[in-house]
Amino acid sequence: MNDRDLLEAKYTAPSGKEFIFFWEKQNRTTELKTGIFPFPDRDGAHVQHQGGGPISYAMTCIFNGVNHVQTANDFELALHERDIGELQHPVYGIKKVIPTGNISRDNDLISSLNESQVTITFTETMISDPVSLEAVTADELAESFDDLMEAAAVDFAASLTVENISEQLQIQSALNIQANLLNENLSTIAPDNPDFLTTIGELRSNIKTMFNNMEKLKVNSLNVARLALNAMKIPSKITINIMEKMRGYSTLTAQITNQFRNDPFGINNIKNTFASTRIALTGAVASIAIGAALGIAQNATNNRQAENAGSGGKFSAGSGGGTSGGADSGGGSGSGGVISREVAVTLALELKSLFSTIQNYEDEKITKNNFVDSNATAYLLLNQLVNNSINLIFNVALSLPMKRIIKLDRDRNIIELSAEIYGSVNNFFIDKLIVENNLSIDDLEIIPMGREVSYYV
Repeated sequence: MNDRDLLEAKYTAPSGKEFIFFWEKQNRTTELKTGIFPFPDRDGAHVQHQGGGPISYAMTCIFNGVNHVQTANDFELALHERDIGELQHPVYGIKKVIPTGNISRDNDLISSLNESQVTITFTETMISDPVSLEAVTADELAESFDDLMEAAAVDFAASLTVENISEQLQIQSALNIQANLLNENLSTIAPDNPDFLTTIGELRSNIKTMFNNMEKLKVNSLNVARLALNAMKIPSKITINIMEKMRGYSTLTAQITNQFRNDPFGINNIKNTFASTRIALTGAVASIAIGAALGIAQNATNNRQAENAGSGGKFSAGSGGGTSGGADSGGGSGSGGVISREVAVTLALELKSLFSTIQNYEDEKITKNNFVDSNATAYLLLNQLVNNSINLIFNVALSLPMKRIIKLDRDRNIIELSAEIYGSVNNFFIDKLIVENNLSIDDLEIIPMGREVSYYV
C-alpha cells in the first residue's frame, strides 16, 4: 500500500452514494461506560464500570480537484441522511457508522487553494442483534424508579424520631405544608385528574392520623411516604407540554427548599423536617426525570412512526425558500406534537441543574447539622436514575428533528412550500405545516411574504 492509499478513505452514505477523500487530523476515541456516584458525607466516590461505550472517529475530510466545492456540498448533504453509513479507513478498516456532533466546513482560498475541507465525527454503531435503545432503557428506568421510591419511603420511616406531642405536631405541620405545595404546583399539570385528587386526599388523611397508634408509627410513616411519592409520580406521566411539566416540578422544588431553608428548634425536629423535605425533593426530581425521559423517547417513536406512515418512509428536507432564522427552541409539545432536539437537550440540562440544586441543599443541611447518612441507598438510586434519564434524553435527542424558522421572501403557496421544504406534497407534510404554524383558511391559498414559517428537519 503506497502513501496515497494510506491517505485515502471512503464514506458510503445510506443512499449508496460514495465519497472518496483524503483525510488528516484523525483520532479514535472510545468512551467508557462508567458511573461515578459521590456521597455527601464521605470523601471519594463509588464508581461502576459497565464496559466500553461508543467508538468515534473524528477526522478532517479533504476534497480537491475541479469540482471540489460541489463534491463537498454533496458530502455534507449525505451526512444528513438518516441511517447507517459505511466508513472505509486504511488504518481502522471498514466500520458501520453514523455521523455525530457538528459538521464543520472550511474553504481557505489562500493556503488551501483548490480544496474543500469538512470536519466530522463518525461514531461506530451496532448492527448485529439490533435493540431499541429507548425501549430497553425505559424498562430499566421504570424498574430503578420503583426501587428508588421504596428505598426513599423506608429511609423516611427509619429517620423519624418522635418523643413528645410537640415533635408530632412539628412533623405533621411540615408534611402538611409540603402536601399543600405539592397540590398547588402539580394540580395544574394534572387538572381534575381523579387519581391525583384521590391520592392527595389520602395523603392528607394519613398525615392527620399517622400518630393515632404509636405501635403502628413505622407502618403509618411508610404509607405517608408512599402516598406523597405516588402523588408526585402521577402528574409526570400525563401527556402535556414537556417544558410546562418541567416548570411545575422546578417551582415545587424551589418552594420546598425556600420554605424549609431555616431549621426548626430542637434536634429531633431538625432531623424529622429534613427527612420530610428530602423525600419530597427526591420524589419531585425522580418523577420529572423519568417522566421527561420516557415522554421524549415515546414522542420520538410516535413521530417517527407517523412520519413513515405519512410519507411512505421517505423524507427529505430543503432550504425553505427564504432567509433562515436558524434553530428555535420550540417543539416541547405534548401528544401528537413534535419535541425538537433543542428542547430535549435544554430539558436534560435543566434536569441536571435541578438535581444539583437539591444536592447542594441536602449537603448544606448535612454539613450544618452534622448528620450521618447511615443509609445511602436512596441517594445512590436517585443519582443513578437521574443520570440514566439524562443519558436517555441525550441519546434520543440525536434522532429528534431540529426546528427551523424561515422568513418568506415572497408570497408562497402551501403546496409549493411543502414541496420545497419536505420534498413532498403528501397530506401528512402539508398538515404538519398547517398545525405547526397555525395557518388560517386564507393562508392555505397564499402565505404572505414576510411570514415566519417553522418546520422540522
